[in-house]
Amino acid sequence: MLTVVVDSGPLITASKFETRGKLVVDHLLAGCCLVISPSVEEEVAILGASYPDGVVVGERIAKGVIQVVPQVPRKWARHLADYTLGEGEKNSIALCDHVKDAEALVTDDYLAFVVATRLGLKAWMLPDLVFEPAERGSLTVEVAKDILDVIRPRYRMGVIEHSLERLKEVRKNAQSGDSSQG
Repeated sequence: MLTVVVDSGPLITASKFETRGKLVVDHLLAGCCLVISPSVEEEVAILGASYPDGVVVGERIAKGVIQVVPQVPRKWARHLADYTLGEGEKNSIALCDHVKDAEALVTDDYLAFVVATRLGLKAWMLPDLVFEPAERGSLTVEVAKDILDVIRPRYRMGVIEHSLERLKEVRKNAQSGDSSQG
């Protein structure tokens, strides 16, 4: 199962939008383990409890399908202090080093993306998190495409289009694999 550390922005988006009668977060949880820091929980599920997406996240945390991992000392505390990141971003970056099987940090914050990359972490945006399970087969290409279409308003031009092009390759590879087995 794909394990990722998720920052507030993508978590809120995934908990706001739905396709095929399910929230995006629930489509993702079918093949992903989403890990968040307590500061992300506070920002989204506690301070955001009056919003529908905050309620969704709070419910998923209560059920144990979104994991809140207690904060650990920040490996890069000195470096992170010099950037103008919010607590959620700083703690999410630090959590990536603590959660041993985490494959990436999922953030839609540009500076957090840059900082994580500079620290040697794999950083993804939410569209990348939609793509990965489709590539690995735990999410169909069709559902991934629907998710990308529904979250399109949250992204600048090019981001969704890039992910859709990557999905075409997954579909093409799957079709060539099917035909070689028949």
